[in-house]
Amino acid sequence: METNRLKRAWIWVWYNDITRICVLLGLPVIPVVLLTAMIVGPGEYLRTVAWITYILFFGWALIDNDYSNLRRIGMNEYRKKI
Repeated sequence: METNRLKRAWIWVWYNDITRICVLLGLPVIPVVLLTAMIVGPGEYLRTVAWITYILFFGWALIDNDYSNLRRIGMNEYRKKI
């Protein structure tokens, strides 16, 4: 069992189906692009920043797809309590 509260929270959020749908839709890209635009300023480069951010999040979701990590917080792969 995982005892660190932040790790438990991260596992609970990351292996949630809603989080995965949000990543596929590109919702995490929006804050990154807005923050970049506020810091550096608007420009054509924001499209490239958006694509790179989307590819990184999508790749991360593909690589870190081990739902058995939910067992570390007392849930099975179907998010049911053990």
